[in-house]
Amino acid sequence: MPDLPSHQDTGSGVSQTPIAGVSRRRKVLVAVVVVALVVLVAVLHLTGVIGGESH
Repeated sequence: MPDLPSHQDTGSGVSQTPIAGVSRRRKVLVAVVVVALVVLVAVLHLTGVIGGESH
């Protein structure tokens, strides 16, 4: 049986981290953005810019 051709995603020059994995930096960034948006909505609601009294 002849040798199968090697694929580009294998070998010594390819990093071993999975493509679908989410890095810790990205998780922290998403968490910071979510918290910032929640704080922004809370501040806008408390100051009356958005909410029941805005119309």
